[in-house]
Amino acid sequence: MNEISIQRVCETEFGQPPLKITRKKIGMCNEVYELHFETKSYILRMNNEKEWIYGTHKFLPLFQELKIKVPSIISADYSKTKFSFCYQIQTKIEGKDLLIVFNELSPPELKAIAGDLSLIFDKFNALPYEKNFGGITGVKEEQIENLFTIIEDKRKRIVQRNGSTKVIDKEVVEMHNELVEDYKEYFLSARPKLYYDDLNSKNVMIHHGKFNGLVDLDFLMKGDYLDAVGGIIAAWYGTESGEIYINEIFKLQKLDEFQQKMAKVYAIFHLIMWTSEEGVKFNGNSTGEINWLSVEKKKRKIISLYNSIKS
Repeated sequence: MNEISIQRVCETEFGQPPLKITRKKIGMCNEVYELHFETKSYILRMNNEKEWIYGTHKFLPLFQELKIKVPSIISADYSKTKFSFCYQIQTKIEGKDLLIVFNELSPPELKAIAGDLSLIFDKFNALPYEKNFGGITGVKEEQIENLFTIIEDKRKRIVQRNGSTKVIDKEVVEMHNELVEDYKEYFLSARPKLYYDDLNSKNVMIHHGKFNGLVDLDFLMKGDYLDAVGGIIAAWYGTESGEIYINEIFKLQKLDEFQQKMAKVYAIFHLIMWTSEEGVKFNGNSTGEINWLSVEKKKRKIISLYNSIKS
């Protein structure tokens, strides 16, 4: 989206253009900007398609009911009649994404944030089981019979992407296939729970070393919440701060040895999926170029996690 479009939105909603526009460069789905006015700032989220932005509108009441701190939507338009795109204007939650500040946090701060995220898991886990599996966007809801079908669909998507980029080598492909088969019965027998699956490195706002809320709530999942724990492992595994953070979540969630192993399996799946996204241009925040150093870093994590599962 160009600056003229953003100014037109502001003139429509606020009666004046912002003093400054700052683009948020984290995230691969929506275009996100901070609008700076004289006394206050707001967050503008934009997308050409309603499906990728409307989930926040639909899910905010649930997060608020669960007493999880999230922004409020002060204005939105999904009709594409005012403009050729959909947009939301939200209140701003102060802070930076966890990704930006993680390595600056002290062990007590890491443990406290892990406690806040663990409480979010607890609140969602207290909800009743769902009837089926799949993603929910706010516009569409998948209704898939079992978790294994989702795992297989993701594997096919990875293979398809890798056909052109070749970022995933034979060794990792074989590990992936082996783990899918090893835990097939688990995936077939799992019961679906509703959870927010993007708590790993972004969307978790940290302000002065403390958790200050969640943002970008466009997607929820019906499935195994250990998948979300796996995303956290995938993001932070292999560093001293990461071990403190991950172990605190394990402890607070009272995960037994098998559950910890499953979370690591999911971590490997996340890392392979993220690797497959190298070379794919999602929006202006992604270049479409392959970062081979990132590919190698993820592979080292995958091998280390695989060995820890097998040992």
